[in-house]
Amino acid sequence: VTRTLVRESARKTVQRLFLKDSAIADPLDARSKNFKALPKRRGGVIWTKRPNKIHPNLVPGTTATIEATPQVLRDLNSVAAYVQVK
Repeated sequence: VTRTLVRESARKTVQRLFLKDSAIADPLDARSKNFKALPKRRGGVIWTKRPNKIHPNLVPGTTATIEATPQVLRDLNSVAAYVQVK
């Protein structure tokens, strides 16, 4: 990330791309594995709590390693003003 993400759509795209990096996604996976689902009845419908999603901190200088696929390259092209690809 080279600049502060101003557009909300760009922030969401970069977050989605960064979560493809296992180093960034591992805390979310670990939290999900330790989370015990406790289904309960509420108004005749079964409700289950789910773990909160951990969003990556996207300040300038944050890096991620992502495998280049056609879909990823298209997404990176749409946020090219905010990221640097090496």
